[in-house]
Amino acid sequence: MKIKDKARTIIIEGLTLHLKGTPLKRINSFYNLNFKKYSLDQKDISFVNYLTSVCIRNRGVIEAVLNKYIKKKLPISGISAKAGIILGVAQILFSKVPPHAAVNSTVNLYVGDLQKWRKLANAVLRKILREEVYLKKIREDLSLTVPSWLYKDWQQQFGKKNTIKILKIYQQEPSLDIIVKNKIDLWQKKLNGVRLGKSTIRIKHKGKIENLKGYKEGHWWVQDIAAQIPVLLMGNIKNRNIFDLCAAPGGKTAQMLNAGALVTALDISKERVLQLSNNIKRIGLSKNLKLKVKDIMQYNPNSKADIVLLDAPCSGTGTFRKNPDVVWIKNKKSVIQNASKQKKLLLKALSFLKKNGFLIYSNCSLQYEEGENLINDLCEKKIIYIDKISRTELIDYPKEIFNKGLIRTLPYMYNNGMDGFFVARVKKVI
Repeated sequence: MKIKDKARTIIIEGLTLHLKGTPLKRINSFYNLNFKKYSLDQKDISFVNYLTSVCIRNRGVIEAVLNKYIKKKLPISGISAKAGIILGVAQILFSKVPPHAAVNSTVNLYVGDLQKWRKLANAVLRKILREEVYLKKIREDLSLTVPSWLYKDWQQQFGKKNTIKILKIYQQEPSLDIIVKNKIDLWQKKLNGVRLGKSTIRIKHKGKIENLKGYKEGHWWVQDIAAQIPVLLMGNIKNRNIFDLCAAPGGKTAQMLNAGALVTALDISKERVLQLSNNIKRIGLSKNLKLKVKDIMQYNPNSKADIVLLDAPCSGTGTFRKNPDVVWIKNKKSVIQNASKQKKLLLKALSFLKKNGFLIYSNCSLQYEEGENLINDLCEKKIIYIDKISRTELIDYPKEIFNKGLIRTLPYMYNNGMDGFFVARVKKVI
């Protein structure tokens, strides 16, 4: 088999995993093993990563096309066949591969276990080639970009105009935001980036982060501009005791340590705590850090904190620029389940606070159930009250992120790029 065909075969295997609900991070690990196994060069590796991204980012439109031409739902045994057809459609509609070459190269992959699906793949892809007007129309329908439940949610929450803005940004490859410990002007030049705020540099980068200047020496770490907000809202935190809950991988932990805080970081996963530890050691900020592998619900500290940060596990829909698969592996049910767990975690986290302390609750979900609705419910029950966030606290950020004392960032904001984030600063009702 030709190397390029081997690359496409790897993509089909990766898309099959995606259709089964496997997160993209695990698919990338699978890819890396196969890149070594078949000795693919950088050009072919880039081809695999690029087309996989194209397929997943445009899955909604591709699924709509397939629904027109495949009348019967394919059985579970046909999931790899569907993955192959998705690859073919993606190349026809969204890549620079010549359409007929896209069809031929895809159909030629239907050998072995896929042989029985060859005629179907060939028929579907050649029908698609003949429908230019229809395909142009459907390709421009942004409402198809994400699952219908998500589109409806966002329309209801943010309005149609803003939802369209969100969907447009979904089609773009995201930039990389980097926080530098100091000497931002120097690192802006070295990394050839754009400065954001006091300590962030935004760059365009597709390769390994580890290969960038200053990474090994620990001069900086990667953290989206939106994910920096929770710590910025803490004010002057030098020598203050902070509990960082659900802390891994540690971007916010690093932020707090770099500002002089005394941080106790907890995470339930031993593997993730090790990852956090290695990250903090790399950037040389371990001095004032205590690490614990703990389930928050079972944690009973000897002393209480001035500030508690709960960056709660969530659906992650706000990160879909970087994780385009997230909109397909989550659903409304999982969002509701997340909200229930988040409420329990928040109630427990409140018990860790000193009398006059405050809690920062945040997550990278765009769903109101995991943000505004949850906080408002606890306020109505008189368990917490909102310590309102003012415009003067985040002068480097756009005013549109402020919402009734809370923070709601959307992916199209801040120079066309930031994660969708929710942040609330709250205190206990005494």
